[in-house]
Formats: sequence, structure tokens, C-alpha cells
Amino acid sequence: MFLYNLKITIRRLLKEKVFSAINVFGLVIGITSFLVLFLYVSNEKSFDKHISDHKNIYRVTSVPGGIDNASWARSLGIVHTASAEIPEVELATQFTHCDEGTIKLGENTIQQKNIMSVDKAFFEMFELETSVGDLSEIEKPNTVFISEDFAQKHYGNLNPVGQIITIEALQYTRDLGDYEVRGIVKNVHPKTHFKYELLLSQKGGLQERFESLDTRKIQWTYNYFKLKKGTSPEAVAGKVLAYYDASSLKQTRGPQDYGFDLFPMDDIHLKSDYRFELRESSSKINIGLFVVISFVILLISLLNFTNLTIAKLIKRSKELGLKKSIGANQSQIIRQVLAEVLFLCLLAAGISLLAIEAFKPFINRFFEIDFDIYYTEPVVYISILAVLSICLLLTALFVGVFLLGSSSTIDILAGKSNYSGNYILKILLVGQVAIVVILMSGTFLVNKQIDFVLNRPLGFEKDGVVVLQLKDLSKDPSVFARELQKQSQVVSVGMTAQHFGYPAQGMQLEGLGIEGTAEFVFANYDFLKTMKIELAHSWIQADADTIRGMVINNHLYQRLMEKHGSMENLLAYQEAQALSPGQTRIKFIGIAEDFNYSSAHENIGDYAFWLDESNNRARFTHVRLNNLQAGIAAIKKVWNDYYPNQQLDYFFLNDKLANQYKAETILSRILFLFSVIGIVISMIGISALALFISQQRTKEIGIRKVNGATISEILGLLNMAFIKWVVIAFVIATPIGWYAMKKWLENFAYKTELSWWLFAMAGVLALAIALLTVSFQSWKAATKNPVEALRYE
Repeated sequence: MFLYNLKITIRRLLKEKVFSAINVFGLVIGITSFLVLFLYVSNEKSFDKHISDHKNIYRVTSVPGGIDNASWARSLGIVHTASAEIPEVELATQFTHCDEGTIKLGENTIQQKNIMSVDKAFFEMFELETSVGDLSEIEKPNTVFISEDFAQKHYGNLNPVGQIITIEALQYTRDLGDYEVRGIVKNVHPKTHFKYELLLSQKGGLQERFESLDTRKIQWTYNYFKLKKGTSPEAVAGKVLAYYDASSLKQTRGPQDYGFDLFPMDDIHLKSDYRFELRESSSKINIGLFVVISFVILLISLLNFTNLTIAKLIKRSKELGLKKSIGANQSQIIRQVLAEVLFLCLLAAGISLLAIEAFKPFINRFFEIDFDIYYTEPVVYISILAVLSICLLLTALFVGVFLLGSSSTIDILAGKSNYSGNYILKILLVGQVAIVVILMSGTFLVNKQIDFVLNRPLGFEKDGVVVLQLKDLSKDPSVFARELQKQSQVVSVGMTAQHFGYPAQGMQLEGLGIEGTAEFVFANYDFLKTMKIELAHSWIQADADTIRGMVINNHLYQRLMEKHGSMENLLAYQEAQALSPGQTRIKFIGIAEDFNYSSAHENIGDYAFWLDESNNRARFTHVRLNNLQAGIAAIKKVWNDYYPNQQLDYFFLNDKLANQYKAETILSRILFLFSVIGIVISMIGISALALFISQQRTKEIGIRKVNGATISEILGLLNMAFIKWVVIAFVIATPIGWYAMKKWLENFAYKTELSWWLFAMAGVLALAIALLTVSFQSWKAATKNPVEALRYE
């Protein structure tokens, strides 16, 4: 019976090639779109889940001042020392990560990314495996394990064990010496929150630095705990704090109080956005919204497929009625119809998978995501099975209840069942159009908001600024800055340890008599001039050899004045406060006009610049240019003269700030693309339904034309029904879209208006598309010879 139904199905598809192709094409678009978004979300949510004890692994953070919100993924070295005294900690690892360092292979100097220095516990906790070598040798001095990709790239088919890699520079250290390759580690799992190419031993060149960590208040290492099952992470964090409070480290120079927190590894990729993340996370991307959009697109596609399938079955109602009259029961007819639907769905699913593989490079490039299909994971097949089940369920429901169940066999055979006004078709079409209206209006709003935040005044000028990232601070960066300043294309050069949008330091304000924490960065005075930050008040002596002191923003100044009334009272209050060991008195030298250091997601808060000319302030050197192309060439020339054999890393500040809205940009592209997809699917559905309804009303159209109706009158008659459906869809979509967009705008401290014209434009566009699509089919029906139509009927 199955082969018979399959044979009949293929014959019918070949007989109705155009209709079948349209139906399959619409379903392919929907399934492809759904799988791309849904599987991307599934991939993002499954990061680190391949590690067997992933639920019990936590990253430990330490925050100066004990404030609740951590900002660094790195933590104090004493965290690892404390783990040995906490029985609930089953395993602890401490390691470092260098995003990019300098290594030497033979005579070749290479800029190498993802260098980590790890211990044996690192391999055990994250379940790394070797393809060559014994992992225990990581405990030996100056040994290194390399990834499979690194081995293939630099050694080919040769066995690299015993080869020498010279580590010339990491992020904060230089000249670590020669490291012997002791093995090859399998490539990092693609869904892991860190990446590695080289895994260095902590013994040898780095040993002294690691051994001193529990006596220094520097956050250089990453600390992870694997807890025993049933252990409270809050309780362990409390024990780490107790260990720190009882240690001599607390009394050393630097912040006295620290807060410790255990962050679940399962949440790092999607919920963590700390400074020095091991890998770019997806915390800023609204994964939940991706899921919603994926199901919305699938719903449009399934509504369209069901609508066209219903229309096709209505056209075959006499055939189905005849089968029923000669003895076929309802279940047999439904099985035959479901066999046809299943074949179409399987065909569409297969084509969708091929399309995804073909367009995967475009998808990753256009959406700026890392998408892939892992066919070994069951979610792929579960997703496809769910789509097939929904299609079959909807079709069986219509055939059994609305087609065969609501009409007698005699009515079906006599043609007394007129389906042109069927409310099921109308409801499905209204649902499609309503979804498209919501997607289009959402696209308009997201683009409007992005344009608003990128063009609103920031309190500084971001255009024309190139940021150079200096890694070698052993040379005097001020000499390099003076050489740059001599170039005619260079307007000014400023230095800072953090650029705008980069996580800043935290400064407790209790010593100034108010609550809270201010963000501050280390910079020099020329940085303020380079960024054109205006000073409302200035006590700076411009002719001084070195300008030192703090410039606070107006927001913080106003808070201080509310508390103290005047700068004199503030300074008097400050002088009366006792200094802790290692602390220095703040010298206020200026008040800056308010500016937006972070993105438009946040309000302007308390902010300060700690000005000086020390080398560490040059890590991000800002250069304002009057000619970008010629200026970059001039910078490269000066760089090569001052930093020979070092790669120049730079970026444009406006591009970096625009990247703060990456999530919104991705959302905008998704909404735009899937609005277009929704429109295409709807056009397919509307066109096919218009053809079906015009065929159902062939006799009526012929009679009207014989009685003198003009083509324009018939066009208006046929189009009016579709216009009514679009208007109903618009009325339904507008309040839903308005509510959803209002909630989305709440993510921004500075937001555009939710204008009425966004919905009006989407409604007009949907109406125009519907009229354009329907009018073509209506015109064909209206211009048909009425004699032929009546004779046919």
C-alpha cells in the first residue's frame, strides 16, 4: 500500500509541476530559515555541555571592594591557594590566557593567538585528550603541548615531539625562553568557551610569577573549581572570602576588601560579559528572540504549506468523494493524503539541509555568527521530525474534520460544497500577513534605534580616531607619540589604558563621602584633547612638565556638590580621612562635561580619568587624523621605525563603538532577511490562493461578464476580499507588534520614539504586496473568454 501511495503521489506531483514546486519551495524556505536559527540557538546553549561534570564546574571571580557586580573574568591568585583548604572543592585549576603573543619557530617570528599556561588539573577538569604524548609532562619545566591544527600548519606530517618553540612575548611577560614540544592535544571542542593553540607549562620560565600570585593583588589568572555534587557555590565563595580575610594579602598595598563569586561554567557563553573573557561570548545577543523568530518563520511557512495543501485538496474534493462513495473509509483517504504530504515534507527537508550547507559561509558572514550543523547531535533530527509531525497533523485535521467530516459524499460529488469562502483558508492567510506586518515594523524600529544611538551626541568625537594597541611597553611610548605628532596627517596623540567601551576600573566613593563606585581609566592629558572632551572646570597648569591628577565627569561632580556644597568642603572632608596602606590622596584637576563611556544601553554614571604620563597608560594609543588613508600610511612608517619586527594592531574607534550594538545589528539583519522571506512565502501563498479562488468562481465571473461587467469591476470584486484580509491582519498585528517593540526598547537607556508610521508603513507595504500579487491572478481570470468559462462549467 505504501509503494502504491508513493507511486500515485509522484505521478500527481509530476502532473501538477508548477503548483507542487511552489508548495515545496515555500516549505524549503521556511524549514531552512527555522533550522538555521533554531540550530544556532541550540549550539549556543550547548556550550561546554560535552564535559561530563559541566554542572559542577564554576569560574571564580574576585572583585575589589566587595561589590556585587564582577567585571573581570580573571581573579586573584590566592583563590587557587584557598581551594586546597576547602573540602567541597574536588578539583581546582589555575591558568592564564594570552590572546596574542610572539613566538619563534626556527628563524621565523610569528604572532600567535590563544596561548595558555596550564597545569595538570586543567587537562583533567576540561577532559582534554592527546593524539601524541603524555599529558603528565606538562608538569615538567618549559614544556609545551600544541593543538592538532598548529601541528598540521607548522609541522605537516612530521612528528613535532622534541621540537623547540621560543616564547618571545606574552601579554605581560617577555623572553620566556625555549619550550620543548612534548605532545599534540586534540583540537578544542568547537562549543567550548575558550580556545587554545599552545599549552605552556607553568614550571620553568613562568614558575616564579605563578609562585608569587598568592602574595600579590593582581588579577592575572583564571581560576576554576569543580565542586562535589550537592555543594552550594555560595558557601564555597564564603570560604574563599574567609581565607582571604585571614591572610596577610589583605593588608598589602591595594584594595583591602574583595568579594568572591562562583559563576557556573554552563552560563559563561550566554550570560557572562566580563572583561578578559576567554572567548567572545553571546551574552549580548538575544538568544530568546532568535528562538521566537525561528518559530515565527516556521509558522509562516507551515501556514502557507497547509493553506496550499488545503486548496489543492478542495480542488480534488470530487475525487476524494468518489473514493468514499465506492467504499474507501475516511482513514484510508487520510492515509493517502498524508503520504503525499509526508513525501513533500521529506523532499523539502532534504533540500533545506543541502541549501544550508551551500549557504553556510554567507550565513556566517552576513549575520556575524559562528553557525554549523553537527549531524551527530539528535537535535537536528528532532527538529526535522517536529516539522514533519506538525505538517501531517494540520493536514489530517483538515481532511478529517473540515473536508470529509463536514460534507456528505453526495454534496461533494454534486459540487454543492463551495470552498471559495472557507474560513480556514482566510484565517491561515490572515495569520501569515499579520506575522509579516510584525516582522516588517520590527525591522523598521530596530534600524531606527541603531541609527539613533550611533548618531546621538556622545560628549566626545569618535570619527577620525585610530587606536593603536601597544604590547611592548618596555620602550618609552611617549617617544613614539612625539614621532607620530610630527606627521602632518596627525592632529593629536593621546594615551590611555582603556578605550571607550572597554571595561573600566572601579573606584570606591566612600572616601569622598558618597555611596557607590565610579568607573575610571588611566590616561594622559593629551587623551582628553585627542577625544575633544570639554572641561567645564579646569585647575590644570598647561605649562607643567607632567599633568597628574583626577578629572571627574559632571555627573559625579554634581553628586559630590549635593553632599558637600563646594569643592573646598569636599577637599576638607577628604583631608580628614585616614589613608590605608598603599592609598594616595586624590588631587582633583578638572571637571569634564558628561559623555557616554559605555553604550546607549546604560545611563551616564560616575566617571573619572586618572591622568599621568606613565607607560602603562599607552596600551591603547589614540591618534586623531585629518586624512585617514594617508594617516594610516604615516603611522605604519613610524611604527616600523620604532617597533621593528612587531605587528601593528589598530582599529578605528567608531567601528569599535558600533560593535557595542552587534546584537542589535544582527537582530536588524535577521529581521530584514526574514521579513523578506516572510513576504516571499506570503506572496506564494496569496498568489496560489488567488488562483484557486478565481478557479472556484469561474462560472460566476463568466456570468458577470455576459451581463456587462467590466474587467476593472471584476478586478475590484476579486481584490476586495484580499484587501479585507490584509486590513484584518494589520489590526491584529499592530497591538502585538507595539507591545513587543516597547519591551525591546526597554533595553536602552537612550531610545528613539515608537512612531505610528512604523506600523503604517508596514501595513501599506503588506497591502501593496497583496494587491500586486492578487491583481495578476485576478486579471487573468477577468480577461478569460466568458463563453469558454461557462461551457467549461
